[in-house]
Parts: sequence; structure tokens; C-alpha cells
Amino acid sequence: MSRFWKARGLWLRILFCWMLGTCFVFFDEVKDFDFRFQLRGQQDSAKQIVLVFFDQEDWSTWHGQTSNLIRSVKEFSTITDSFFWRARTWDTLLGKILEQSPKIVGVNFVFSDQLPHPDESFHSLYDPRVLWGGQLDNEGRPALPLMANSYGYNVGLVDLREDEDRILRRFAAPLAPLPPMPLKLTEAVTGASMQELNSFLGETKLINFRGGKSSFASVSALAVLQDRVPPSFFKDKIVLIGTHSVQGHLYQTPLGPMSRSDILAQVVDNVLNKRWISRLSIWLCALYQLAITLLSAYILITYPQAVAFVFLLWLNLGVTALSVWVFDSLYFWIPALSPLLLSLVTYVIFLGYQLSVKENQTWRLEQEKSLLSELDQLRNNFVSLISHDLKTPIAKIQAICDRLLAGVLPEDVKEGLGSLRKESVELHRYIQSILQISRLESSQVQVRREASDLNELVENVVNQIKPLADDKRQTIEVKLEPMFSLEMDSLMIHEVLLNLVENAVKYTPNDGRIVVQTNEVEDKAIFTVKDNGPGIPKADQEHIFEKFYRGQAHLTPIKGTGLGLFLVKYFIELHGGEVFLESEVNKGTRVGFALPLVSGVAQT
Repeated sequence: MSRFWKARGLWLRILFCWMLGTCFVFFDEVKDFDFRFQLRGQQDSAKQIVLVFFDQEDWSTWHGQTSNLIRSVKEFSTITDSFFWRARTWDTLLGKILEQSPKIVGVNFVFSDQLPHPDESFHSLYDPRVLWGGQLDNEGRPALPLMANSYGYNVGLVDLREDEDRILRRFAAPLAPLPPMPLKLTEAVTGASMQELNSFLGETKLINFRGGKSSFASVSALAVLQDRVPPSFFKDKIVLIGTHSVQGHLYQTPLGPMSRSDILAQVVDNVLNKRWISRLSIWLCALYQLAITLLSAYILITYPQAVAFVFLLWLNLGVTALSVWVFDSLYFWIPALSPLLLSLVTYVIFLGYQLSVKENQTWRLEQEKSLLSELDQLRNNFVSLISHDLKTPIAKIQAICDRLLAGVLPEDVKEGLGSLRKESVELHRYIQSILQISRLESSQVQVRREASDLNELVENVVNQIKPLADDKRQTIEVKLEPMFSLEMDSLMIHEVLLNLVENAVKYTPNDGRIVVQTNEVEDKAIFTVKDNGPGIPKADQEHIFEKFYRGQAHLTPIKGTGLGLFLVKYFIELHGGEVFLESEVNKGTRVGFALPLVSGVAQT
């Protein structure tokens, strides 16, 4: 609970983003489907649906009227469904279609019962496989068309309602005694009862448009009348007869203008194949938005800003692709625009959150840096003070030992004083190493380059170490190749040489042999110390230049701090050089460094 309370700022921002994203869902309107329909293009549709269009030109051509008459009719009158009524023509058209044994024929023209009623000699007009279009009057009551039978069983309503923006997107079965034409057509094909179809249709449905005007096979009525249609074109098909010439038959849809027959065919296809567009409930949309909010927040607080931006871009592409795929394949609408807006808002809000967190962290780091600086200064002062205070008694001890050793003493006393003198020298070296490490860590080391003779430094170090080698009866062989002076810090290089040669003397057994060598290779000056000591195991060689690391050497009686080789590597790298080590157990060690003959800019 305490962790949650500490992160309350984070959780409050997540809650705010989620609530805002849930509000965005209400703006993800059905109009967004328009673009999705346009984006996915033509889809597979029911092959058992065929459209027949009886347009004005076909009507006039069949009845032998001139084009001038047609033009005058277009200019001075509004063509209605009644313009296309002539019993004999429809009897001929329907007869030719029914000859091919279709499942059902739906006539989308609405012929008023005020037109002349044909007698029963026109058999095709009364065929039970023919459904005639009907509409509701202004009061919502069904108005039976001319060819309706006694109970209106051969009538289907063709009413279509547009949205407020005059685009048709939905289909609903009106509360009327007569069923809609699509349900009557489906009933004839599937055998399902009208009650089952009405329950499936339920409330208003979003039409899943399978494409534009060319989604279904179509033919002109003139081609049917002139027997220019294949003999099995209408066999076992649902036939819808309509027109493009009557303004009341034309509607604006998400895929552009379509006729009433095109739209009713889309609805029949939706009913037959259960392809209505479904939507997530508001609660599921809220959970969906919550998941996106949590994932976006996790990305933003886990990764750097640039990486998080790329991941969020991938997330949004994935969410959009998922929404498109589900819409096209499963006919299910998942919000696409609101998750994009949610990710954008989350990114902006958490960008500010991260800036405030980083500002707080920066302030804390400054405070810690100041505190650490003070502690470091205290430590350096303490080390310097202690080291300085230790130097004085050590120097006195050495002076007393030297004075006593100059006199005549018993052999055992003289030997004890000699050991004390050596230990004091070793202690002095430890103190010097600690001071050097302290200066390194406080960044107070500076390279003071000057022209120096490397061979001369080597000779001085060998002379300084020779008494220690003589005590162990060791031979130091010096091979110095003449070379020009180098730009280097002579004090640092002297310390490096002293550490390397002293290590060789320390770890080489009595009567051993040590070779000290310098030479030039290309543009580098090489210094090498080679001994025939116990060697260094492979496991230790990788860490031998690390601070305070001694490896298996700490198991031997030979004393050391593990700082010598660390200082060697550090000082040589300050000069732009490099150290090297070759060793084999029981065969000896070869260690040294290479310095560039031409020095670069001094490093600090």
C-alpha cells in the first residue's frame, strides 16, 4: 500500500488518461465506418443475388418512344414509379425471369393502387414467387401496392431511412404488419420463419456494405425482354428489380450513390450470411482503453523518450491493424481513432511527468553529489593527514635503525634491526601507494611531460632494486637499446618501472634470473621485464591490473597491496600507451609497456 501511495502521481495520471480515452470513444462515431468501407474496397458477396435494372432508356426503347420524347419528359416532369407501369410489359419481363426458376423475385417499384388493375390473364403478375414493393404512408401505416393480394402476403416494404447527414448506413425493420422486403426474400430462400428473422434482425443494424454498385451480378431489363440473357442466369437466384432513373430510388451511402436495389441486395446479403456490423459495448470499450493506457504508460516510464515514441508508434499501428482486420474479417467494430488520441494524450501527459521526475532526480543527484564531494574531501584529508603523520615516525625508525646498524652489535640484534629496516621501507611504500590512489580518485593527477631518457630511468630503478635482488642472489640482466628522449612524466614512469622490476624481484625465487630490456618497435618505445618465477595462472591474468587484486599471490608469504599493477596501467594509459602481460605457470612472466615516441596532448 505504501508503494502505491508513493506512486500516486503516476496512478492519477493513468486514471486521468483512461477516463479521457473512454470519453473519446463517444466521439468514435459510426461515420468512421465510411472510411473503413472505402479503405477495404470490394468484398465477396452473395452469389445467389441478381439485380435487374429497368431504366428509362430501356423502357422507352422497348415501347418504341423517340429520344426527343424522353428528353422532354426529363426536362418538364419528375419521373415516378408509375411511369414504369404497363401490365403487359411487366407480365412479359416477369414471365421470362420466372421461366428460369428463380428462388424469389422482388420488385422494388412501388405501384400505387390508383393505377389500372390488370386482369388475371397476366399470370406472371400474380405468381407467388413475385414480391411487390410497398411503403409506409406519412402516418406510418402500410400502403398496399397495386398488385397486393388480399392479405398482403406478396408485399415487402422497401422503406429505407437515412441518417441526419443524408447518408444511408442503417437498416431497421419498422413496427408494421408488413415485413421488409429483405426479410421476405430471405424467408423464401432459407425457409426460416419471419419471427426468427425479426429476432435476428433485432434493433437497428449497421449495414455491412460489401462494395459499390458492382457488388452483385446485374443485367438490364431490356436484355431480358430481348432474350439476351443466358438460359440459367436466374436459376435458383434472388432477383431484385429496380431502376436508376427515379430520384426516389437513389441514396447516398458510404461508398457513394447507390440504387434501392443495390442497398436492399446488401441487406439481403447481410441477413443471409449474418454479416451485420457489431460494436463493442461501452464497458468493453472502457476496458480496451484501460489496457492501452496501461501499456502506453509502461512503455513511457520504462524506455527512453525516443525509444518509447517508436514503441508507441508500433503499438498504434498494431491497434489500427487489429481494428481493420477484425472489422473486415469478423464484422466487429473496435475503436480505432480513440486509441490513437489516447496514446497521444498519454504521451504528452507522461512526457511532462518524466520531465518533473528527471528534474527531481537531478536535484537529488546534485544534493548527493555535493554530499559525496564533502565526504570525498573528508576522506582525502583524513588519508593525507594519517599518511603524513605516519611518515614522520617511519622516517625516525629508519634513521634509528641506520644509526644502530652502523655500530657494533650482536648478530641477532643486527638481524632484527635489518628486518625492522626492511619492514619500515615496505610500510613507506604502502603509504605512498595509498596517497597515489587517493590522488587518482580525486582527479588531482596531472601528467607533467618533459624530455626524459627512458634508459636512464631504467638504470636508476635497477640500481635502486639491486640490493633486494642481491639478498636473494638474483641476477638482473639489463639490455638497453639506445633511443631518443621521450616526452613523459619522469616521476610517473619511474614509479611504473619500480613497480614492475620490484614485482619481478619479489616473486622470482632465490638464484633466479631477471631480464630488463628496452627497444624501439616502429613508432613505440617498449620496456619489458622477464623473470623465471612461478608465473601467473590464466584465471588471474584477466584481473591482475585491477585495484587491490592479488589473485593467488595472497596465499604466499610475499606481501603486497594489489595496487602496484593498477597504478602501472593507469599511468601508462595517461601517457597514451598500453601495458601487456604474458605468463605461464612454473615458466615465468613477461610484463611491460609500450609508449608512443610522439606524445599527444597531455591528459589529466
